[in-house]
Amino acid sequence: MRIDVTDLKKSPGESIQVELSSPLPELEFYGERLSFEGPARASLEISNTGKALLVEGKVKGTLGVRCARCLEPFRWPVEATLSEVYYPADSEELVVVEPTQGEYQEWIPFSGDVLDITPEVLKSILLVLPMRFLCKEGCRGLCPRCGQNLNMAPCACPGEDVDPRLMILKDMFKDSNR
Repeated sequence: MRIDVTDLKKSPGESIQVELSSPLPELEFYGERLSFEGPARASLEISNTGKALLVEGKVKGTLGVRCARCLEPFRWPVEATLSEVYYPADSEELVVVEPTQGEYQEWIPFSGDVLDITPEVLKSILLVLPMRFLCKEGCRGLCPRCGQNLNMAPCACPGEDVDPRLMILKDMFKDSNR
């Protein structure tokens, strides 16, 4: 996602509203490659503070993911907040800008008349992703014996399978229920 800031750089104190729609590269998330389905959309406000460019707004997109329990593919809508400070790379002055939406953790140098916000957009999206993707809250997953997707149909595996080392406990509980 690239933004032309030629005019804004010449106008301290000014802001512009930007709507972007752009494809994003794949993300690597816990060893899995996640692809965006369609372009990501960004609604941003870019402000020239006089010493830096403040970029704030929201980014929305849809990821193609697999359920952690049943392994079925599904779409995961994602929305992230972006709040970054870009300062001219040739500036020797420390840039201090008060955030309006959140805390800044780093200041990003830029040069030229185009801001490439793609790396920061991807970082913001990674921060809002859950540890595991579930197709639905009550996903029953796969049968550990036969691999049948239990959301689609019950499996034909025999009832209980008790670890032979724990069989004595099963018998002990039968006796205590009498």
